[in-house]
Amino acid sequence: MYRKRIPFFLSLACALFFVNVYIVSFRDTTTQLFQYDPAESVPLLLMGGLRGIAVDFLWARAIARHDEKKYYELLTINNLIARLQPNFPAIWIFQAWNMAYNISYEWDSPQNKWKWIYAGLEFAKKGAVKNPKSGDLLFELGYMYVHLFNERYFKYADYYRSQLKEKNGEDNYESAIYWFRKSLQNSIEIHNSMSVERTICHTLWYASLSAEKEGNFDKALDYAESAIQEWNRYRTHHPDDRETNVSEFINNLEKKKESLQGLAKKDVWE
Repeated sequence: MYRKRIPFFLSLACALFFVNVYIVSFRDTTTQLFQYDPAESVPLLLMGGLRGIAVDFLWARAIARHDEKKYYELLTINNLIARLQPNFPAIWIFQAWNMAYNISYEWDSPQNKWKWIYAGLEFAKKGAVKNPKSGDLLFELGYMYVHLFNERYFKYADYYRSQLKEKNGEDNYESAIYWFRKSLQNSIEIHNSMSVERTICHTLWYASLSAEKEGNFDKALDYAESAIQEWNRYRTHHPDDRETNVSEFINNLEKKKESLQGLAKKDVWE
């Protein structure tokens, strides 16, 4: 019996040793985030059935590093899990949040914070390419595009928004709505369609306020009108939702719409 177990334990030891070697080798490349040479995947493919053991081992280490708040080591481990298990949406969400929230928080300057926020967004988008049917991953990506750019929660939110536009001409609210709608078209397990639709309504409201703040009253008006349409659609889809005061949201948006119409006309005359 003991002799039969020897090959298994040797294989397990080799797998764990191999994974540890990879973790060490990846540490020097964390500034490149996840842009590795495809040739590096060849040894991983040779692991075959040992991949599951390696992933379990890495998850245990990831949880420990997260609890210890060793976020840079967690970054390395998560990147390797993503390579071993690319079709597991949770690791893409976990890693994206680690970069955009945990690691960015460790820095003081808005430039360094933005570097990791952008890296987190890009990582999540790469995960979305690998898992295009994961409604939960698509939703989390959309939520990051709303939450990370909200000045009520993040001091440098306006800076992040301007950097995103400068980097690739992307508007965070447009991107958020795009990913939310994509999530509705696919399988959602953690979230339900009602919460996603409600989030779209709120996002359009935030987008209207942001455009108004930037002095783009026409765009703010378009967002407000779209928000009204979305809330009406939401009420039709979910007539039994008694917890959300849809009428109040619509009334507030109608008032905002009237105000924006006046500002837009004034802007034209001036």
